[in-house]
Amino acid sequence: MKKLIPTALALLLAAGCATGNAPASSTANDSAEITFSFWGTNSEAASLKAIAAAFEKANPGTKVTTNWIQSDYEQKLQTSIAAGTQSTVMEISNTSLAGFAPSFAEQTVDPGKYVQPNISAAMKYQDKYYAMPFAAKPKVMAVNTDAFKAAGLPLPSATTPLTLDAYQAIAAKLSHGDGKARVYGSSNLWFRGWLTAAGGSYYNSDATACTFGDATGVQTAQYVIDMQKNRYAPTSTDIQGQDQAQWFAAGRLATFSDFGPWTVADFAKISKPDWTLVPVPGKGFPMEVDGLGIAKNASGKQLETAKKFVEFASTQQVAQDQLIQGNTALGVPIIEASSPTLEKVLPADRNLAAFTTALKSGVVDVSVPKEAQLSGDAEKGMTSYTALGTGKDDVAKVLPQLATKCTQALAK
Repeated sequence: MKKLIPTALALLLAAGCATGNAPASSTANDSAEITFSFWGTNSEAASLKAIAAAFEKANPGTKVTTNWIQSDYEQKLQTSIAAGTQSTVMEISNTSLAGFAPSFAEQTVDPGKYVQPNISAAMKYQDKYYAMPFAAKPKVMAVNTDAFKAAGLPLPSATTPLTLDAYQAIAAKLSHGDGKARVYGSSNLWFRGWLTAAGGSYYNSDATACTFGDATGVQTAQYVIDMQKNRYAPTSTDIQGQDQAQWFAAGRLATFSDFGPWTVADFAKISKPDWTLVPVPGKGFPMEVDGLGIAKNASGKQLETAKKFVEFASTQQVAQDQLIQGNTALGVPIIEASSPTLEKVLPADRNLAAFTTALKSGVVDVSVPKEAQLSGDAEKGMTSYTALGTGKDDVAKVLPQLATKCTQALAK
């Protein structure tokens, strides 16, 4: 989800929230009918509609009217909140929660129901729960096993991550050729992901400072630049407008490190080159957690039904299993009984169990207000001034300056 929220709209939202007079939805509060807004692709929408249908079946007399918003989700959600026409239940990601928390009712969440503490913690803002989690999106790495065999290299462990240094050494050995025939050992490297893999973070733990410009951030940025400079990984210019999954399918990438649950369906079609999944090196990439918020001004039977629905989607196996539809996945189920469901979608040698491993150790970023604007401004500077993009300036000079500006903006 990458949707910027205009300042004027945010102010209108704040004003609307302050009055507390807007209805939670078009339905009466004494009705057991609720509305439910969410984003996503066709398959993701199919999962969420299936969860709603399963809830109605398990709770006779209730009705969940779904509202699939196919584009500009957050902007449209903010507009509906400001106008008082929001749904009773709204999907939200952990990274965007801070911006919407004032519009959501506080919830009670039991951390013990999920496979690891970060799942529930992702739905906290200022020490209070404002949404209940229902899906996690850890990332893993696809490896081209044919490329490893051709290079005489053993495959990485199916369960233990490589170190970043080991990964760089392997990428060097897997890279060869020139021009469009070149095979890269690595896919294009996402700085924020590799920062987490290196043990760093974009913000500090209490969201009061931007920390991507510290020593770990600078070292990680130089790592990414060195991988590109040595042609072990393509630059952002190399891949502009192109699908790296297609590069992998064509044998141009020996590893692909931005592999989320939603990628399974695309890779299920690839029989050559042969491939399998392993953990992302280091501490792994940030794990997105998606949750369900309830409109702050919901009341009566509508509020009661909304609470039952979010609890059902979050903790019941019959709902969690619906996250997998065929060989597509909205995310990885977050309760122990359902978490292996994704593993069964493809044969065992594809090692979809890597998702279960990543789920149990996944790092979750802290949620900050205006996150899209803050990170967007910082990343624009990184790509403009340094070789993370098209610039040439020293990352040791630029990143601390950008982090200082980011921290100042965070404090406003």
